Amino acid sequence: MSRINSWDEFQPLEELLVGSIYDSSFFDEVKSVRARDAVKRIFDETQEDLDNFVETMQSHNIKIYQPSTKELGYKDSIMDYVNEQGQLGYRKTSGDESDPSLYYTGIKGNLIPNPPLQPRDDSIVMGNKIMVSDPYTYATKGLVIKMKEWFGKENVDCSVQNYDFVRSDKNLKNLLKRNNMPVTQSNINKMREKDKLGSFCSPNLTRIGKTCLVDTWQVPTLVDDYLMKEFPNWNYKEIYIGGHNDAVFSVIKPGLVIASRDLKPYKDVFKDWEIIWFEEPNWKQVKHWQTLKYKNEGKWWVPGEEENDEFTEWVESFLPNWTGLVEETIFDVNCLVIDDKHVVVNSDSPHLLESLRKHNMEPIVCPLRHRFFWDGGWHCLTLDIKRKGGQIDYGI
Repeated sequence: MSRINSWDEFQPLEELLVGSIYDSSFFDEVKSVRARDAVKRIFDETQEDLDNFVETMQSHNIKIYQPSTKELGYKDSIMDYVNEQGQLGYRKTSGDESDPSLYYTGIKGNLIPNPPLQPRDDSIVMGNKIMVSDPYTYATKGLVIKMKEWFGKENVDCSVQNYDFVRSDKNLKNLLKRNNMPVTQSNINKMREKDKLGSFCSPNLTRIGKTCLVDTWQVPTLVDDYLMKEFPNWNYKEIYIGGHNDAVFSVIKPGLVIASRDLKPYKDVFKDWEIIWFEEPNWKQVKHWQTLKYKNEGKWWVPGEEENDEFTEWVESFLPNWTGLVEETIFDVNCLVIDDKHVVVNSDSPHLLESLRKHNMEPIVCPLRHRFFWDGGWHCLTLDIKRKGGQIDYGI
């Protein structure tokens, strides 16, 4: 059997890649005490949650691959990303270390490279190959080297590098908004012209045996321009929910899906399957949410830090590339299925736990306390490398 084998989201899991983060000591040199203490708490608690998750997976006899940030080429301290001009930022391209133009500083402040926490953002297993959908990110460059070492270079597909894609208007509008630029048709046209897309988000794809659902919100021609050419042994069905699929729905097993309201226009894709619906989270219950939303546009939340203005300003200045838009995300649907009896969930939501147990699925609660900062759940933070079974037609 191939070293890589995964055709859907629910056959019995055998091998799993897990994301990793910086040690909290990375931030020791941050001068703002309130910002430093908050970010170090996030990293310490996230590491505890990762360790607990890995231990839980190993108790189910699942083999874990988890490269450290050091193995992937990351530096040990935030000060290692300060250049000779005193600017904080990381290299976007190779070249002369002394040339400040080679440092990526972004639209809003200088940036620190994202930790390699969410491997599924840029990779997906398509049967017997790992398809790298974005080999250009800081994290993925190092991860590709490790994956080729672990699984064989012939099993890691980076063919996306041979393609250029045109972004959709919706994707460009989101990009402008995230960069605090006016969302005008003129800016959309300019960005489309200068920002040719040589990659795409892997969570736009959901594998269900012989069928693969493809959200075309980012690249309207993704199926015809790339997938059918490189991975023709799938039946691709296009949807348009406007974001990562695993933030909207998860296929738990044949006949059962959990989903947010954003899947409703496509519920007939799962005809005769049961869908457990989750409604919009009530952010008004979060203390000082409206004030925080005004400060960070609803992008992230760290419990207990709603009024920590030093921390909010620091994140918005130096980590704007790390956060998503949690106000629009329902993390209960971001599940990782182990087998036909067990599924890992992020929280102990009564609706989620009761619904799963009614369908003979035992939820395993692995807390991820800072999912509202990372904008991801256990499905995002992992990549299933090997599951038992082959490509099956589930009637989708």
